Amino acid sequence: MTFFASPAFFPRVLRIAALLFMLLPGISPSALAALPRNSEISIIMKERAAVEQNLSSLKRQLQEYQAKLQSTSRKESQSFKVLENIRTQILVLEKMIAENQNYLKKLDGNIARLRHELQGNRQIYGRVSDDFRRTAVSAYKYGGNRDREHLFASGSVSKALVRAQYMGFFTRAVRNNVDTLQTVAVKLENSRLALEQSYKQKAEMVKEQERQLKSWASRKNEKEMVLERLKKNKQEYLLQLASVQKKRTQLQSRIESLILAEQRALEAERDRQRKILEARRLRQRLQTERLEADRIRLKKEKPAKIELAVKQKTAVKSPEKESVPSSPKVDFSELDGVSADFDKALGSLPWPVRNGVVAQRFGSVEDKDLKIVRTNNGIDISVPVSTQVRAVSGGKVVQIAFLPTFGNIVIIRHPKSYLTVYANLGQLNIVKDELIKSQQLLGVSGKTPEGTSIVHFEIWKGRVKQNPAKWLR
Repeated sequence: MTFFASPAFFPRVLRIAALLFMLLPGISPSALAALPRNSEISIIMKERAAVEQNLSSLKRQLQEYQAKLQSTSRKESQSFKVLENIRTQILVLEKMIAENQNYLKKLDGNIARLRHELQGNRQIYGRVSDDFRRTAVSAYKYGGNRDREHLFASGSVSKALVRAQYMGFFTRAVRNNVDTLQTVAVKLENSRLALEQSYKQKAEMVKEQERQLKSWASRKNEKEMVLERLKKNKQEYLLQLASVQKKRTQLQSRIESLILAEQRALEAERDRQRKILEARRLRQRLQTERLEADRIRLKKEKPAKIELAVKQKTAVKSPEKESVPSSPKVDFSELDGVSADFDKALGSLPWPVRNGVVAQRFGSVEDKDLKIVRTNNGIDISVPVSTQVRAVSGGKVVQIAFLPTFGNIVIIRHPKSYLTVYANLGQLNIVKDELIKSQQLLGVSGKTPEGTSIVHFEIWKGRVKQNPAKWLR
């Protein structure tokens, strides 16, 4: 019995053909189901890149604080500036430790994915190798010099064509199996290398985490030593404490005065709009009364003259065609097109800076180190020097001011009496009365005496300060 007459020939050929067509791209359907899709891999890589960028920014902050601390003289080493420097370093280190922990979790997830991928590629490699062996054996046993024999042994022309088709198929199958085997071998090696690289990254990150924990503990001890030295000289301690509180009060008072001035200007503008509206309505009422009086008087004249007179009066000026604003807010409608609705934006506004650390929260917070209560009308965000500061929402730049200690202050108006405040800015990229969009660059953060940048951010509704943390996502 010839090969083509074997009952198992056609099922085996069909099975091999199906396997080959599935393996031509190098991955079988079962492997495709087991391995993550490109979109999933891209999401994982994007998340890792975001964490790495955040860690890089935190390292820059830490380096700036440490550089300032190293250049501090012995006399300055017993000051609140040094204390603030060390305390902010502790906050940055705590966030770095948290971000490193987050990065380690992502590495663990990536390692699990790579293990799964490596296992899948090994299985594919084994199946392709087995299929290649069977196809090569079949081609060796039944191909080559016996092709003509099988062809002319066919009982009919149609059978001969079918046999010729399968002979060509075996030739192509061997070539395809070789290509597929090479492709899978490359993928197998890439999976192994990627897994090995991830293990190395995890080992390095674990060491980095240990270094940061040691640095954190060291900074905590250093902070206690500075506090102890400060408290020994009570008079100097009280003077410096008063100076710190005075500077904070100066910033708050300046911002509050700007807010008050802006609110007064807004109220005056709305009052002016209201008076204009009332004057227009009064003119309309008087004109309507005059027209009505004219109609009554003209009733005594001829009908034609009455009709002509009324038409002439109406043609001169028709009060119904005069545009009248529905409310005093008409001049502020331009804000609606660029700004978010703050009443509905809780927890959704973008941060004014990226990768910052909140150094001081909103409201009255007890400072356990200094034994005082600090009041903050907004939040203080520690960032590297010259970090880009962007508008959390579109609006109109209504105030720009400058303080020697706190740099530039920018106030942006939004609909429904909302205002956002950005302080401690260096170079500015906007001008007063400019209409801006959300996330538009306002400027860059300035440098503080403590060695890095602190961006102060506030939100107001009218004359009432709000907690920015409730609005920022």
